[in-house]
Amino acid sequence: MILKKRRSNYRIWWRISAAILAAGALFGSGPVAADVCLSTTTCDLALTQGNGGSGFGTGNFGDVLLTLNTSTHVVTVTITMASGFFLIDTGFPGTAGFTDSLGGGLTIGNFSSAAYSGALSHATNDQHFDGFGFVSDVAATTGPSAGSASAVSALSFDISKGASITDVEQLVNLANPAGGDGPALFIVDAINRNTSGPGAGNTGLIAANGVFIPSLVPEPGTLALLGLGLVGLGFSGRRKPS
Repeated sequence: MILKKRRSNYRIWWRISAAILAAGALFGSGPVAADVCLSTTTCDLALTQGNGGSGFGTGNFGDVLLTLNTSTHVVTVTITMASGFFLIDTGFPGTAGFTDSLGGGLTIGNFSSAAYSGALSHATNDQHFDGFGFVSDVAATTGPSAGSASAVSALSFDISKGASITDVEQLVNLANPAGGDGPALFIVDAINRNTSGPGAGNTGLIAANGVFIPSLVPEPGTLALLGLGLVGLGFSGRRKPS
């Protein structure tokens, strides 16, 4: 009787585990595939990795949203930093760096704040962002210093190249050669003005590397896995009628 009951419980847990693994494959939180964008017109990148000198480590430091207007072929980039983080220029090539697959020659401008200006867009990856490697494009070659009251936590700008941009992923490519702090699809120069936590008071670079880090609010996939787990607990607490 005991052996029969153990086999029955084993079958139940095996089914629950299989369901959880299937949900994990559907809503997984590991590294994303090469196709990192939601569609050809929208790309949402999480800023999750600080460079070695910043002391930030890993976490939810902000978000980079790229949106393509298919009529004008203009991509609007909106950077939104987490609470206490501000966008600055501390001597790296600029406030933001990325790599295009169009051979450079991009027009970058229309900054939402007058405190940020200037851009570079080259055919080769010759702009170095310490720890994350080399990129071809830089937005805001001039920006506020670390202590400036003009620094903002949210900044947007436009990118265009005639009618060449037809997919936001043309602007989402890994820094190459890569740096020692890991892969980088988009890099920002920032200061952490929080008074506590990792890297409090420090400046440094933060990259979007295509790796998802769960936020404090559960994502849909996390909720799905939690629901399956609760179902499993319900099964484990049930007894067959004797």
